[in-house]
Amino acid sequence: MKRLISAFLCIVSFFGFSQLNNVSAATPTNTSSLPTYSLVYLKAGPYYILYAHPTAPFVDQNDRLLIPLRTFDELFGGSVSYQTNTKTAQVIWQGHTFKFVVGSEKAEVDGKTFSMDTKPVIKDGSISLPIRLFLNTTNLKYHWDSVLRVLVLDDESILVGKPLMDFKGNDLYPKNIDNVLQIENYTIKKSQNGNFQLNITAKNKSGNDIPAGKADIHPLVSYGKVFGGFATDSYSRPNYPAISEVKSGEEVTVTQNFPLHDVEYIITVARIFS
Repeated sequence: MKRLISAFLCIVSFFGFSQLNNVSAATPTNTSSLPTYSLVYLKAGPYYILYAHPTAPFVDQNDRLLIPLRTFDELFGGSVSYQTNTKTAQVIWQGHTFKFVVGSEKAEVDGKTFSMDTKPVIKDGSISLPIRLFLNTTNLKYHWDSVLRVLVLDDESILVGKPLMDFKGNDLYPKNIDNVLQIENYTIKKSQNGNFQLNITAKNKSGNDIPAGKADIHPLVSYGKVFGGFATDSYSRPNYPAISEVKSGEEVTVTQNFPLHDVEYIITVARIFS
């Protein structure tokens, strides 16, 4: 049964400042930026970050991963701000102060100027930042899987944002194995009944067949203040209905429906039960 933590959810089936509420020009209830199809480029601990309002993490024309500004605050425990008239973003994170200007390859870290090989951009009404400078100037543990083209933030100390805490608080099954199923892409299809269909495709990269009922792919959708709360299935059991056997090297797609209101984050795990 779909677990709904909100009074409003009962209808469900990479790489001088203003306050946070001025960071994004996109309105909280705007769902038009939800992608119809997207590859997946970012993983934090066991969580794949599929969507982070108002856009999914994406790789630009310079082959660099960019993520929305607010992600550093709302998922990873930083403090962010944006000055609209100068198009300047500031991020205080991991003991450092970063400043970026939209369209500029110059950025500052603790008052020192650095040159980047790409630029921050405005996408879907909000600024997205190259994540590489953050990784190069902090002690954050990470690795880039060049084959799968996924940036993995291995330092679980940054997993402090409310959407991730909501996820962790509902993950009741202690015995599971990560890094067996690789999330590759997802699609979103909007319906006329106020919901959207989320289809997540993963590949079995373990080298072994996964028996029926052992594969587990569970998304969580986090909503903004207007709609409130989050929606997810219980993590104390495999998907219902259980995922069929997944042969080594084969793909599997999981489909779930969620309310199409005020969507802020879509995150998921992909694992097997031991």
